Amino acid sequence: MRWFDPRAALLVLVLLLSGCAAPQAYRDGNALLAAGKTTEGLAKLQEAVRLEPANAEYRIGLATQRASLVNRQVLAGEAARREGRLTDAEKAYRQVQAIEPDNAMARQGLDALLTERRHRQAVAEGEVLLKKGAAADLDLALEKIRPVLAENPNQKDALNLKARVDEARGRLVKPETRLAAAYRKPITLEFRDAPLKSVFDVIAKVSGLNFLFDKDLRPDLKASILVKNTSIEDAVRLLLVTNQLEQKVLSDNALLIYPSTPQKLKDYQTLAVRSFYLTNADVKAVSGAIKTLVKTKDLVIDERLGIIMMRDTPEAIRMAERIVALQDLSDPEVMLDVEVLEVKRTRLLELGVQWPSQLTLSPLNMATEPWTLNELRNINRNTIQASVGSMLINARKEDTDGNILANPRIRVRNKEKAKILIGDRVPVITTTSTSTGFVSESVNYVDVGLKLEVEPTIYLDEEVAIKVNLEVSSLVREVLSKSGSLSYQIGTRGANTVLRLKDGETQILAGLINDEDRSTANKVPALGELPVLGRLFGSQKDDKQRSEVLLSITPHIVRSIRRPDLVSAEFDSGTESSIGAPSLRLEAVEPEKAAAAAVPRVGQPVPAAGATPAPPGVAPAVAAVAAAPPPAATVPGAVSLSWQLPAQVKVGEQFTAVLRLSSQGPLRGLPLLLGFDPQLLQLVQAQEGDFFKQAGGATLFNQRSDPAQGKLFVSMVRQNPSGSDAGVNGSGNVLLVSFKALKAGSGKLQLLSATPEPAPAMPLALPPEQLVKVLP
Repeated sequence: MRWFDPRAALLVLVLLLSGCAAPQAYRDGNALLAAGKTTEGLAKLQEAVRLEPANAEYRIGLATQRASLVNRQVLAGEAARREGRLTDAEKAYRQVQAIEPDNAMARQGLDALLTERRHRQAVAEGEVLLKKGAAADLDLALEKIRPVLAENPNQKDALNLKARVDEARGRLVKPETRLAAAYRKPITLEFRDAPLKSVFDVIAKVSGLNFLFDKDLRPDLKASILVKNTSIEDAVRLLLVTNQLEQKVLSDNALLIYPSTPQKLKDYQTLAVRSFYLTNADVKAVSGAIKTLVKTKDLVIDERLGIIMMRDTPEAIRMAERIVALQDLSDPEVMLDVEVLEVKRTRLLELGVQWPSQLTLSPLNMATEPWTLNELRNINRNTIQASVGSMLINARKEDTDGNILANPRIRVRNKEKAKILIGDRVPVITTTSTSTGFVSESVNYVDVGLKLEVEPTIYLDEEVAIKVNLEVSSLVREVLSKSGSLSYQIGTRGANTVLRLKDGETQILAGLINDEDRSTANKVPALGELPVLGRLFGSQKDDKQRSEVLLSITPHIVRSIRRPDLVSAEFDSGTESSIGAPSLRLEAVEPEKAAAAAVPRVGQPVPAAGATPAPPGVAPAVAAVAAAPPPAATVPGAVSLSWQLPAQVKVGEQFTAVLRLSSQGPLRGLPLLLGFDPQLLQLVQAQEGDFFKQAGGATLFNQRSDPAQGKLFVSMVRQNPSGSDAGVNGSGNVLLVSFKALKAGSGKLQLLSATPEPAPAMPLALPPEQLVKVLP
């Protein structure tokens, strides 16, 4: 009697169920992965492997899917990190670690994100220091970003900040830029044979500038100058040049005057080093132009990198920059559309009867030679063999038409050759033998087919001159020499010309025609010459072949060279002794900008208000400087803009920024461009103010916003159907912009541009950048 074991049955049932569950889990896992459910899909694949550990397909599938997901997420994280989306990058790296906790690339990516966030924090602190603008703050800003650039030399924000800090420091260390306001003041001078230092004393008193003199400056120098309502800069330069003197700016209100001698120029003249990185021009050609025109001696070139380094005065360097800009231009290029067509036509007609052309008689049974006379006497018609050739009836006609078309497109640089070969390279074997019996063979290749060479020259007037060399060749027949060397007879047709075409103009070259007409006849004498019946006693072959080659070429200029404008092509280069120095000039200042008060001539009883008397011992002279320009509010036609907005708000609150406009002259419209911080401020709406609606006027209000970039463009125009409304003036609200505070920080709001219509008499000064503190 056999007992039933329930445990064995249960084990068999479990094995059967696991055998069915593993394939189902594997299929479910792939379906979940295809649907984008990464975690659930991988869990199902792991379950399938756990149920059937020995199944290689399941193990390979799990490993492949896991590697594919890891690589995909790593690539997504790297792309997000390069684009600056650090949050998305961190999310991708965390997903990789969820799949493979020990993945090295994910760990390195997270470390790089920490470093990038630290770099951004340092750059943000540097931005705050840059806004302060002091020399110490600029130095501290450079210290902030120095470790950033040391760890990542390609950090874009740090490079941008460094460039702006360097520019700001350059403005601080170059007091010439701060002298502009004092130099633009108008002045009137009248001196005759006065001591030069006394003239500068008068200029110093009326302008606020300080003049220092070199110890070698001659004390007996005298000057005569008579200028009215000219700028201080022009007057000072005129005094310096006419007395062989030079100046060096020491600060924003101090200048050093020294003799213009070679030694003093070496002692005081500031030299700078400038490097030019050339992209297109030849280094030697550009350096030669700089040496010839700028007279620079300290010049170094690096042909490998295309760099020119020069050491000269700032004026000479500025002139070299303009020369390099004129020469370092990209080479023009042209796209040539070429069509080559070869038309072949063959007509063959062979018709008639080809009769035997000879009768051959030969003796029979004459095995021995030479023959004897007795044997010749025994020759008769029974011992002679007669052979007659075969007769052929020819009736053949062949017609062949062939077209060979090539349509290449060639892009070629200016004055460079481009070659095209469409065909075969035929080998020609040459055998060489020596007196010792040594035999060698060499193989040379001959190009057979369509060969085209073009060389364009692009001109400034959008025309292209093209040198065209066209050759079409074909194999005619093979030639076998006595020594067994094989060569070929090649038929060639070619054309060589120069064309000058406009951009897009098509030119066709035709006429390369090969026309052959051959006629061959095989006739029975006399009978074959009969008019009609002659065809029965002869055969005639007529062979006609005609081929023609046509070339069509059309240039399309891809990149052309433009003729520079006159401002770039012609500029002042200074004098022979002072390369790059500005030209001497005396520009008159407008009377309304000049001073109303002037120093009276010596001997007048009452000086004008604010006048400065001439120093004792000075020859009769007049020196005057204009008063400061009146405030913008009192100038006719002046326009001013100002903001009204809260200093601080809380997160989630809405606030309104009001832009006020004040105009002394009539205005008809005002396009505006605003910028705001989209990370902290959300644009809710923009409404037109009541300025242009004065006197019940109708207006046209348009707006266009870019929330991602933080830009708002607004246009307000007062409608004028009749043409009699010249505009409105006065003061009022011109724009109301509502924002919502998103998160804590300092939100920025700035008016980027404003263009009143019509344009005011004085340039419009935009209001400074506004900061709104957003509290948590």
